[in-house]
Amino acid sequence: MASSRKKNPTPPVRGSQTSTTRSVAARARTAQQPTMMDYTLSQGDADGQSADSWKSVLEAFKVSFEQTIKDFQNSFQRLESEIAKSIDFESKRIDEIESKMADKERECNELTLKVAHLETSLHDTQADINKLERMSRRYNFRVVGLPVEDRENCGELVREKVLPLFPDEEVFIERCRREGRGSEGRPPHILVRCLSFESKLFIMRHRRTALAGQSFFIVDDLTQVDLAEKRRWAAQVKVLYDQGTRLRFSGGRWRDSSGRPAVFP
Repeated sequence: MASSRKKNPTPPVRGSQTSTTRSVAARARTAQQPTMMDYTLSQGDADGQSADSWKSVLEAFKVSFEQTIKDFQNSFQRLESEIAKSIDFESKRIDEIESKMADKERECNELTLKVAHLETSLHDTQADINKLERMSRRYNFRVVGLPVEDRENCGELVREKVLPLFPDEEVFIERCRREGRGSEGRPPHILVRCLSFESKLFIMRHRRTALAGQSFFIVDDLTQVDLAEKRRWAAQVKVLYDQGTRLRFSGGRWRDSSGRPAVFP
């Protein structure tokens, strides 16, 4: 009886099914959540991407730096080339200027020689002119200090007041005239021209003794050059005269008794 009964199959346990279902769901959720290994892998990927980024930045910087260096080198080379061209240009310009200066210096030296020659020629010419003027005054002498008279005739005035003081020889006069405006309160000179050099020479030799005590005196008719030379050494001549040495002015020079030019210290 008992054996003829069929054993009922074991009914499913509700609680067991629920537990199984929960276990499957938990495993599914666990599968969906990242594990430590997944995190490690993802962190490695991020580091790799960052390294690649830095590498690309460094590569870009390297390329930029190299290009900057090349640009700087090119600029420096261009500048060096321009400086070399400028130096070459200025060197040629300086050489040209030096050449021109050398030419100008030669011209200046030539002009200096010409000027020196012209100065010598001018000095000689002036000396010749002064000599000719001296010869033209050879027959002349000047009466200094003779008062001016109304409606005077210089020739008659000289014959009446000057020539009678030289009775030892007859002096012949060609012409007379007043010259200049006078100076230092003195009336203008009377310029007298004799007919012969002997007459003029006689007047000049005896003038000191003949005119002693008179208010006027007689001097030689000198050129401007000779007059300046005479006045130049007047003080030294006076000192020598006081010491007993007498000089006379002739031919544009102070001379001793033998006619030699005097030498002044």
